Amino acid sequence: MRILVTSDAHGSVRDLETIIEKYSDIKHIFYLGDGVEAVAEIQQFFPERTFYLVSGNCDFGSQFRDIGETVINGVRIIYTHGHRYGVKYGTEKLFELGRNTDAKLVLYGHTHVQREEYKDGIYVINPGALRGAREGREGYAIIDISNKGIVTNLLKMY
Repeated sequence: MRILVTSDAHGSVRDLETIIEKYSDIKHIFYLGDGVEAVAEIQQFFPERTFYLVSGNCDFGSQFRDIGETVINGVRIIYTHGHRYGVKYGTEKLFELGRNTDAKLVLYGHTHVQREEYKDGIYVINPGALRGAREGREGYAIIDISNKGIVTNLLKMY
C-alpha cells in the first residue's frame, strides 16, 4: 500500500493537485497542515481517495484537529503538523509519541525541511513543504507499507 504525504502548501494547492494526478494509484493522502482548508476543498475532485488532514499553526480557526491516527496495512500511523511537539528543536517528542501509541510511522510538517529518521522501530518523516521550502526545493513523500516493512521516499517537486 502506498501513501502520499504532503504539508505546508499555505493555500496554494495547484502543486498538490498535480502530485495527486501524477500518482493515480495512491489512494491515501496525508496533508499535515498550514493551508488545510484549501486542501479540504479539493477533496471533492478526488472522491476515490481518502484524505487524512490535520491543522497547522497557520490554520487559525480550522475545524480540523492538530493530530490524527490511523492504521493502514497493519501499521499504526500518527500524523500531526508538529508545532505542538517542538519539532524545530528536534524530534524526540515525536519518537516518544510513537512509542506511547505503538505507532511505526509518525508524520509531521512545520519545519519546511524534508527529514527522515528511524529509531527503535519507528520512522519519523517530514515530507518538506509544498510552498516555501527552507532547504533545497519543495517536496513531498511517498511511503510504501507492505508485509515486509516500510520503505520511505522523499521526493522533490521539480
